[in-house]
Amino acid sequence: MKNTILILTLFAALVVTSLWFSTPDLPLLTTEDRSHAQTEGTAFSFVELSEGTVHYRMEGPELAPALVLVHGFSTPSFVWNDYFPLLSEAGYRVISFDNYGRGFSDRPEGNYSAGRTDQLLIELLDYLNITRPVHLVGYSMGGATAAIFTQRHPTKVRSLSLIAPAGTGETSLMQNALSLPVVGEIVMGTLGPRIVGSATLTAAEKSPDPQAFLTSFELQTSFAGYYDALLSTLRHYPLTGSEPALLAIGETGLPVQLIWGEADDRVPFAQAEPMSDLLPQANLHSFPKIGHDITFSQVDQVAPLLIAFVEENRLRQSTGGAGGKARGPGARMEPADCLCHGEDQL
Repeated sequence: MKNTILILTLFAALVVTSLWFSTPDLPLLTTEDRSHAQTEGTAFSFVELSEGTVHYRMEGPELAPALVLVHGFSTPSFVWNDYFPLLSEAGYRVISFDNYGRGFSDRPEGNYSAGRTDQLLIELLDYLNITRPVHLVGYSMGGATAAIFTQRHPTKVRSLSLIAPAGTGETSLMQNALSLPVVGEIVMGTLGPRIVGSATLTAAEKSPDPQAFLTSFELQTSFAGYYDALLSTLRHYPLTGSEPALLAIGETGLPVQLIWGEADDRVPFAQAEPMSDLLPQANLHSFPKIGHDITFSQVDQVAPLLIAFVEENRLRQSTGGAGGKARGPGARMEPADCLCHGEDQL
């Protein structure tokens, strides 16, 4: 009886503590907020999808091969901003988006799962009329997103670039704690803003423009639902355990490259070896003394790798000769990811 009373007392104390220390009520993200961000040049385009408004950016030649850039766990699509001029000027159609719960996209209720993001990407590509297979690029958690999407929709992906990708390894002690009912809400409500803020400050110092990075990041946290989305993602998204998707991709022979900083302490470089085993066709590019910030701190080194990889894999060998016979080793290469040459050849 005494133990039961003690447990109930501790539970009540936790609930009271969560209410006392939780982050204050924040305003909802509105159309006016989005319009203001567009005026300020921090937001681009919006579309209404099945679960809400999604912020996206698209630039580059209309009929060019499409590169889709997928951001990670907490930092939205502005992490790709410096890539747009480089990739679009190289002749590609470049697309990024804010996942639900991040940036200027809505924060819908429900579980933030791989299925939800998968549906967002399918609907966005349909809306943008991107019918050719895309060159998919995923950073951190976006790597898991890209891998799962590729495994589920293999005909929609021409090549896959994974930058410091999540998806393998073990769940952390913090993730296990946040998965617990009530405990997760208390920890996220009391410590979430401090933990995320500290990590963001460290990341910003590695960016080309630390103040702009901080300003863009902090803007999304000023609206309701951001920390709830992070908590739900930790509970429902396969930040680890994506091995089946990676194994399936490895068996297809789809072109894959891995880009990693050897000093990464967020998604350790040690995970590159088991991931390479799952993806035997993958080319690994590693950078000594570079951490998890590689995407935005090393744009001048990462962007050329993306361009070279896409250029190498934008063509598909045609195997169908007269009467359906194989053309043999001298088979010509045919464009398979753009409409630059007219007729759809898929």
